Amino acid sequence: MSYKPPYKITPKIIDLVSKISEAVGSFYAQEELRLHRINRIKTIQGSLAIEGNTLTTDQITAILDGKPVIAPINEVQEIRNAIKAYELLDELNPNSLEDLLKAHLTMEAGLIDDSGHFRSGGVGVASGEEIIHYAPPAERVPQLMKELFEWLNNTEEHPLIKSCIFHYEFEFIHPFSDGNGRTGRLWQTLILANWRPVFKNLPIENIVYKYRKEYYRAIAISGGEDGCTPFIEFILGVIDETLALENNAPRSTRDKIIEQIHNNPKITRNELASILGITSDGVKYHLQKMTAKGVIVRHGSARSGYWEVVKG
Repeated sequence: MSYKPPYKITPKIIDLVSKISEAVGSFYAQEELRLHRINRIKTIQGSLAIEGNTLTTDQITAILDGKPVIAPINEVQEIRNAIKAYELLDELNPNSLEDLLKAHLTMEAGLIDDSGHFRSGGVGVASGEEIIHYAPPAERVPQLMKELFEWLNNTEEHPLIKSCIFHYEFEFIHPFSDGNGRTGRLWQTLILANWRPVFKNLPIENIVYKYRKEYYRAIAISGGEDGCTPFIEFILGVIDETLALENNAPRSTRDKIIEQIHNNPKITRNELASILGITSDGVKYHLQKMTAKGVIVRHGSARSGYWEVVKG
């Protein structure tokens, strides 16, 4: 491996990696499709809003449902493309340059003429009206991207750290004429999801949008003596905050019942009532509803049987 991106592992990075790893280990991975859908909508809205897309989560929901929305045509197309690109997460290989080009083709279809191909001209990273970084010349892009993927394939760095480094290096190279930001954020999510699948449904991009000024500042101040260290620290902080928010989000009675059944398949109705703080009849209502929907299944008798979670 000839190329190694410049960066330093600071105590802050080590602390954040430790906190995030612990949070991921204890994360309540909710499998309810509705919640996955909500977080995916947040992810897409946040990632595209960073670059000026004005569509709301309600409008994105309408597009997902195939309903017409009144909005600029190009912004609607951006959303449709992003929906398709994030649906590819299960198919894409984070270590494949060819798959990256496929993702960009999907992300930019109908928006630019050279989607899925490296740029042929000069570009820069802009924060509002200010250019904060001029990318390398177009003729260097293929070799730089090849070297970046060789590093990604061979590095032994922790996935949390290498995903941040890749994200920064990708934005530094800025390999495409447009769509670099949203494609880079998608690829970091893919790298993280390859480590822990729960990242497929964490709205990290939504928190990046919340701190978009700091995001561009982290890009701007990286690249000096400490390399991309400021960017690594920033993105790890965003991931840490995202996990904290998701872990502390209020859960429905249904989710709590699923958690308790996972912990103890033989749990009784009275035990559930005591843990959840509701009546036994209330638990009975939820169990019957969840059974009817195929979320849980009861095996055996009331005394010696056990519950099985089918969807969740």
